[in-house]
Formats: sequence, C-alpha cells, structure tokens
Amino acid sequence: MSEENVDLVRRALNGGVQLFWEMLDEHVVWDLRDRPLVDFDDIYVGREAVIRASRHYWGTWEEYSLEAEELIDAGTGVVVVVRERGRGKGSGASFDDRWAQVWTFSRGRIVRWELFNDRATALEAAGVQQ
Repeated sequence: MSEENVDLVRRALNGGVQLFWEMLDEHVVWDLRDRPLVDFDDIYVGREAVIRASRHYWGTWEEYSLEAEELIDAGTGVVVVVRERGRGKGSGASFDDRWAQVWTFSRGRIVRWELFNDRATALEAAGVQQ
C-alpha cells in the first residue's frame, strides 16, 4: 500500500495544485505547528479551509516554485523533502528554503498534511527509523 501512496504524491506533484486539492479528504487536517507561517493559523481542518488558506499562501508570491527533492515511504504516509523558492509580491524579497512535509493517506485521500522545518523532524513524526 505504501508504494501506492508514493505514487499518489508523485501524481499530485506533477498534476498541479488542482489535482492536489482534489486528493484532499473532506476532513483533511493541515498542521503547521512545527513550521508556523506568519498570519496563518496553526491548524486548518476540512478541504475548503485548507484550499482557502493555501490559495492565500501561494497568492503572496510574485514568483513561486516548490520542488520535491525526495519522497520517502512512511507506511500510510509519505515524507516529502521540498525546496521552495519565490519572491514576495509586495516586498520583492526572494527566498530559497528546504523543508519537509508528511502526507498521510487513507483510502487514496490525503487526510493529514503536516509541515516540518527539516527532514529529520518529518521522518521522526512519520515514524521512520533513521
């Protein structure tokens, strides 16, 4: 089952944001507690809340890219190590950062989407032995 989850992540990443949103479970939880974002809540619950908040986040950038550098099978989840780059709309300030996510699946749907400051913390959260 876990290789199927890795394939689902690949499909979502290659299919664009609309496909990602379609894969979200109705009751998905977006957990930002380990990687808080300015002007964002720590947790969003439900597909519509996650879509609204992620649209707001991505809408703050003039230029933006998010590349998956590594996908790690974590059983019911997948650890996704990402490189994020962009330039702010208002400030023009650019950034280049690496961090990690954990996508947790149930019946082919994303039920939990967690953000972490680094790979090691994401692996620990996902229960992957290092």
